[in-house]
Amino acid sequence: MNGESCRRGIWVMQFHELIVFLLFIVIIWYWLDGMRAKEVARNAGSQACDQDGVSFLDDSVVLEKVSLRRNTHGNMTIFRQYQFEFSSDGSCRYKGNIEMLSKQVMHLSLEVHRVPPGF
Repeated sequence: MNGESCRRGIWVMQFHELIVFLLFIVIIWYWLDGMRAKEVARNAGSQACDQDGVSFLDDSVVLEKVSLRRNTHGNMTIFRQYQFEFSSDGSCRYKGNIEMLSKQVMHLSLEVHRVPPGF
């Protein structure tokens, strides 16, 4: 009986280690997936600013919200909402928003702003 409980203790310890390892893998995957999504959002914001003739400020986006939502196929996926700033004249900052499902941009909007001269 003593040997059996010892073996059970080792198995539980190994199971515990497996759970910790899997949790570690999920955390790394979530972090890497978030970095890739942030890069897609940054590129989308920069391109939208270029198309509107405004300056994409700080070359960055900020994560505002993360949740789970269903995609068009009914599968649960990660929804992320990012915010960025841009300027049309160099003196005023305006906000832009990007909504993404997984790594696909679903909606991008720019706050009402002054139209740059000559555009």
